[in-house]
Amino acid sequence: MSAPLTLLESADLLGRYRYVELSLFSALGRRALSCEPQLAVYLSGASLAHSWRAGEVESRLPVSVGLPGVVALTRSPAPEIDEAVEVLVGEGAGSDVLDALLGAFYPAMESAYEERAAAASPVADAPVLRLLARLRADLAALRREGSLVSSRLGAPGPTRREEVDALLAVPGGAFGALRAARAVGARPRPV
Repeated sequence: MSAPLTLLESADLLGRYRYVELSLFSALGRRALSCEPQLAVYLSGASLAHSWRAGEVESRLPVSVGLPGVVALTRSPAPEIDEAVEVLVGEGAGSDVLDALLGAFYPAMESAYEERAAAASPVADAPVLRLLARLRADLAALRREGSLVSSRLGAPGPTRREEVDALLAVPGGAFGALRAARAVGARPRPV
């Protein structure tokens, strides 16, 4: 196992989590307005869940003189993540949206949360570990609920999921790499 993340690395990563959660809150809420009723209900609920998770993540951002604030930390991990969100909720069949959400975006998020938990210090990161457990449990519940809705929709096409998967892979996952090249407010690490 590698060394635990520094305070600034952890704050940077939490800020990226918050950004993606807020992006999905907005995008899924927008997309719910143009879906068949059963999918609209699911996407509306998923949107609210993303809002809740963003708030939970914000509550774990470190606050202190000299540290970047919430606004500075809440930033996109990479342009490909923003593009993946737009592809996810783009025009087309609702079954494609749900398939890409459940088959690409949510697994990438769960994987990133698990990777962060594995890199945590049990003592220093105990609050973050509790947060990650809640985030993963909520995503698992959303995936179960989404699977029920998916079984009632038409068969999805493979294109949207594959495109979202490919975009998420470029920066190293739904939130980018565990350790960013340079944490917000930190000095660059020597190579």
